[in-house]
Amino acid sequence: MTRTSVSASTPPRHRAGAGRPRAEPASAGLRVATTAPPAIPPVPRAAPLTAAERSPVPDVARGVALLGIALANSTSHVTDRVLGPGFRPVDGTGADRATDGVVGLLVDNRAFPMFTLLVAHGLAVVVRRSAERGAPWPQARSLLLRRSLWLGAFGLAHLVLLLEGDVLLTYGLLDLALVLLVRASDRVLLRVGAAGLLPFLAVGGLDGVALGEDGATDGLPLAPDTYLASSATRALGAVVVLLGGPLLVVCFPSPAVVGLLLARRRVLERPVEHRALLRRLAVGGFALSAPGAVPLVLASVQVREVGPAVGYLLGVLHAGTGLAGAGAGAVALVALVGWLVGARQERATSQGRPWAPRRAWWVAAAVGKRSLTSCLLQSVVMAPLLAPWGAGLGVGAGTALVAAVGVATYALTAVVAVALERAGRAGPAEVLLRRLVYGRAASSA
Repeated sequence: MTRTSVSASTPPRHRAGAGRPRAEPASAGLRVATTAPPAIPPVPRAAPLTAAERSPVPDVARGVALLGIALANSTSHVTDRVLGPGFRPVDGTGADRATDGVVGLLVDNRAFPMFTLLVAHGLAVVVRRSAERGAPWPQARSLLLRRSLWLGAFGLAHLVLLLEGDVLLTYGLLDLALVLLVRASDRVLLRVGAAGLLPFLAVGGLDGVALGEDGATDGLPLAPDTYLASSATRALGAVVVLLGGPLLVVCFPSPAVVGLLLARRRVLERPVEHRALLRRLAVGGFALSAPGAVPLVLASVQVREVGPAVGYLLGVLHAGTGLAGAGAGAVALVALVGWLVGARQERATSQGRPWAPRRAWWVAAAVGKRSLTSCLLQSVVMAPLLAPWGAGLGVGAGTALVAAVGVATYALTAVVAVALERAGRAGPAEVLLRRLVYGRAASSA
C-alpha cells in the first residue's frame, strides 16, 4: 500500500467508510511533498549601457570633439563677407587670421571625422554588450535600426528648425549602413573604408575653392532674414540631404571603419593593453595632420594666393591628412591620457588615498555622456545669436568673434552637463532617445 508523506506532527484521522487512504486537502493541515516546476529564465533583452558598463575614454573623446564641432559650426555662421579658401573671409583682422590658423590646423576636417569614429565605436560597443548579455542578434539589430531612424528624425528636426550644417541626420543615415557592417569581417571593413576614401576626398577638395562674392559657407545663396523663410530654405536643404543620403554615407565610412575596428579590439576601453598602438596612432596621426593642413591654412589667411585648381588640391590634402591623422590621432591621445588617469587612480587606491580625476577630464566626460543634448544645445544657443533671422551677430562678423561665441556656448553646455552629472541624471535628449528606442522600463533602468 502506498503511503502518503505527511508531517510527523499531524495525527492520523479515521473516518467512517474509509476503506483506503486518500489525500487530504491542504486546508486540513497536511503538507504534501511536491516539487515546484523549474523556473523559466527570462529572455535576455538588448538594453542601453549602464553607467558601470561605460568606458570613460570614449566619453571624454566625445566631449573634446564637441568643442571642435562648436568652433566649426560657429565659423560657418559668418555671412555677408567675401570668402576665400577654407570658407574664410579674405579681409579678416589679425585676430581673425589667428583664429583661422588655429581652427584650420586643429578643427576643420578633424573634429567631424573624430566624432564619426566615436559614433561607430559606440554602436559596435552596444552590439558587443548586447551579445554578452545573451540578447539575440535580430533583436539587437531591430533596436539599432530603430535608434538610427530616431536619430535621423532628431537630425531632420534640427536641420529644419535651426542649423543648415546639421550632422545628426547624416549620422542617422550612416548608422543604418553600419548596422549592416558591424558584424562583417575585418577584410570587408577595410575594403569598405578604402572605397570610401575617394568620395570623401572629392568632397573635401571643395574646402579649397574660393566662393567669391557669394558669402555662404555651404555654397548656396544666403537664406532670407526671417525665420520662416530661412526654415523653408533649410527644409529644401533637408530634401536634398535625404535624396543624397547614399552619397553622404559613402563619404563617411573610412573614420567609421576605424571606430569599428578599435571597438572590436577594445583599444579605447583597455588602453593599458594597447599603449604601443595608441602611441603610434597619436604620433603618426599628428605628424600627418599638421603638415597636411598648413598649405590650405596659408591660403585661407591670404599668405599665398591660389587658383581654383590648386585650391581644390589643397582641400583634398587637408581633408585626407585630417582623416588619416587627427581623427584617429586625437582619439589615441585621449586614450593615452586615460591610461595615465587610470594608473594614478589605481596607485592611489592601493595606497589607501582618496582620489578624484582632474576637473578637465571629469568635465569632458560629463559632456561626452550627454553628447546629443550638448550638440542640440549648441544650436539652440548659437543659431539665434549668429543667424541673420536672429540677433545677426554673424552677419558681416569676423571669425574671431563667432569663434568666441562658439567657445562660450561650449562652456555653457559643459555647465549644464556638469550639473546633470552631479544630479546623477542623463541628458534630456538621451533620455528621450532611449525611451523611444528601448521603451520606458529599459530606459528608466
